[in-house]
Amino acid sequence: MAEIAPHGQTVSPDTPETGVQFAERSPSAAWEQIPLGSAASFFWVWFKPATVPQGLVIRIPAESYRNALGRLAPAGGGLTIRTLLRAAGIDARMVSVCYLYGAPCEGRNGTSPAFDHPLTEPAADADPNIVVLVDAPVAPIPPTVSQPAGAAVGADLVKVFDEMEADWNASLLLERQLTLARKQLAGTLSRLGALDRDLSPEERLHGDRQDKSDWQEVRRGLKDAAVKLSRYIKEHDLGETSAAGKKVGFQEVYLQFVVPRRPFAGLLQMHREFEAYRKRLQTLLTNMSVANTNVAQEAERRAQQVLTRLWSRARSAQTKTTGWTAHRWSTHKQRDSI
Repeated sequence: MAEIAPHGQTVSPDTPETGVQFAERSPSAAWEQIPLGSAASFFWVWFKPATVPQGLVIRIPAESYRNALGRLAPAGGGLTIRTLLRAAGIDARMVSVCYLYGAPCEGRNGTSPAFDHPLTEPAADADPNIVVLVDAPVAPIPPTVSQPAGAAVGADLVKVFDEMEADWNASLLLERQLTLARKQLAGTLSRLGALDRDLSPEERLHGDRQDKSDWQEVRRGLKDAAVKLSRYIKEHDLGETSAAGKKVGFQEVYLQFVVPRRPFAGLLQMHREFEAYRKRLQTLLTNMSVANTNVAQEAERRAQQVLTRLWSRARSAQTKTTGWTAHRWSTHKQRDSI
C-alpha cells in the first residue's frame, strides 16, 4: 500500500496508481480495512456497494484523523482524498465525482484541487462517508458473487432517491387520511357501545323468544365489530404512524439523505423499507375503511332492525290495551283545543 505523502509534497495526478484495477474488483462483502502507512492509521472501504455499483464508499475512523494530525504538520496535509484513492488502488484520473461528507466535487480528470485539501473530521451530525464514483468500465461480476436483491435499481441513484421521495410524500398523505379514518372509527365505536345494551323492560315484555334470541346474536355482532374497530384504532395510535413505530426514523432518513440526495450505506434496503412503509399505511387505511363501512354498519343495521321490530310490537300492544290509535289521539287533541 502507498505511504502518506510527506508534508508539502503532492502526488501527481499522472502518477500510476497501485493495486488491482477497479474494473477487475469484485464487490465487497463487508467493509475492508486499508492501512495508511502504519497499523495505527487506516480507513474502511466498500468497493461497488449495491447503491454505488460503479464506485466505492470510504469511511475514516476518528483515530486516523488524530494520527494524521499528530505525525504530520498541524494542517494534516497528508490525509487527503488523493492519498485515500492511492491507498485503495484507484486512479484519481478515473474519478468523475466525489461526495465528501455529502458535498459533491468534480474529479476533473484527477486535477481537482479538492483532492489535495487536508481532510478534517466531519461534524457529529454530518454524513461520515466519502462516496467516490469511478468513470471506468465495470467488469462482469463472477457468477459466484451473489448480488443483493434490487442491486439493479441501485445503479440509478437519481431514480432511487426520486422513488423514496415519492413514497414518503404518499405516506404523509396516507397519514392524514388515516387520522380522519381514526376519527370516524371512534364515532362509530361510540354508537356501537350505545347499542350494545340489555333490552328495556318494555322491550322484553313485548318481545317473543325469537326477538330475544335475535338480540343476543346482534349484541355478539356489535361486540365483534367493536373489537375490530378498537384493534385498528390501537394500531393507528401505537403502530406505524406513531412515535413508537418507524415514522420518526423514516423522517430523519428523508431529511438527512433523501432531500440532499446523499448516498449512504444501506440505501437500497432503506428504499425498500420506504416502499413497504407506504404499503403498510395503505393496507391499514383499507382495513379501517372496510371495518367502518362493512363490519360496523352491518352490525348497526341488524341492531336497528331488531329494535324497530320490538318498538313496533310495543306500540301495537299499547294500542290494543288503550284503544287509542295515533289518528284517534290526534283527532281528540284537536277537539280539545276548540
